Amino acid sequence: MDDAVKGLVRANLADVTRLRWDIHQHPELSLKEERTAALVEAELKELGLEVKRLGDTGVVALLRGGRPGKTLALRADMDALPLPERTACPYPSQVPGVMHACGHDAHTAILLGAAQVLTALRKQLTGNVKFLFQPAEENNPTGGAHLLMDAGALEEPKVDLILALHVWPDLPVGTIGVRAGALMAASDRVFLTVRGRSSHGSAPHQGVDAIVTTAQVLTALQTIVSRNVSPLEAAVLSFGTIKGGHRYNIIAEEVTLEGTCRTLNAEVRKLIPRRLAELAENVAAGLGATCDVKYVHGYPPLVNTAEGVELLRQAGTAALGAGGVVQPDYPGMGAEDFAFYLEKVPGALFWLGCTAPGTKKIPLHNPEFLVDERALPVGVEVFVRAALAYLKG
Repeated sequence: MDDAVKGLVRANLADVTRLRWDIHQHPELSLKEERTAALVEAELKELGLEVKRLGDTGVVALLRGGRPGKTLALRADMDALPLPERTACPYPSQVPGVMHACGHDAHTAILLGAAQVLTALRKQLTGNVKFLFQPAEENNPTGGAHLLMDAGALEEPKVDLILALHVWPDLPVGTIGVRAGALMAASDRVFLTVRGRSSHGSAPHQGVDAIVTTAQVLTALQTIVSRNVSPLEAAVLSFGTIKGGHRYNIIAEEVTLEGTCRTLNAEVRKLIPRRLAELAENVAAGLGATCDVKYVHGYPPLVNTAEGVELLRQAGTAALGAGGVVQPDYPGMGAEDFAFYLEKVPGALFWLGCTAPGTKKIPLHNPEFLVDERALPVGVEVFVRAALAYLKG
């Protein structure tokens, strides 16, 4: 069986690579994955699977095994990011300002490859495999997971276990990372609006400077993680945009900010919005301004179950050897809306190493990020071996 799996993975690798190149060249933003969904749908129908569109761009396919049994779901996300590509690959994005900087092109191609191999082995499956191709993973705080779940993706037949992967540049190609418990963080959104009063730049005493107030608010907010959160807990509070002012000699009357908060602990997740509002509102008031705070809860922490982790660990070991499976010492503070599925169904997500040894590590969400293609067959094989082990007779 081991040789048969590796042989099928190798035999399908050229097709997986072709699909990945195609998807990479035609990236689509969240909820606009029409071309990608059509490509996925056509490939799955060609395999003879039961295929359904869920929503405008979600695709779900069902593979029924040779005998009835449990149902395993495998999930991939399909959306890209609004970044201009700066890689030197021979298949760059053909869409200006949009690229697959988070590796979802690889995720989609890998899952299509797993569908190809598992279809060839369907008689050996005691149960079913559902392939979930999800839109809008990058669309925090809502995400695309609920679009599929609300449309019944986890039902008919009911999913018993769900697995996923995410390419991970911190790990070298040829390895996977998996751990039980929290693997990735909760991701919440923060919106602040500081309001003062305009005046001439030469007479700041006649107004209330929203820019100076914002500087003091931002400084105060950085004390939340350093002074209110236990040093034994992980938390991140970062602001990525700040906008305000009209002209160089006009005291700004309004500044808006958007940020993100990442946490792993439920109590810390409750603490931060409370302290954020207290500090922002009171610091602004002390300077004669106001600060409106909007805190939006987004993705929850991604918590792997022991059963899913053990299944992936065994599959990874069979594919790569014991040295190919690593247990991260700590969770990543990135977020993934796969966490929503894990609130409903047991399962796990694993990190797929995608950086060539000896090369510069390029982080996710960077215009130079590119998956080393030697990761593609690893992802396919781990998915296939996990499915075969879970659905063995």
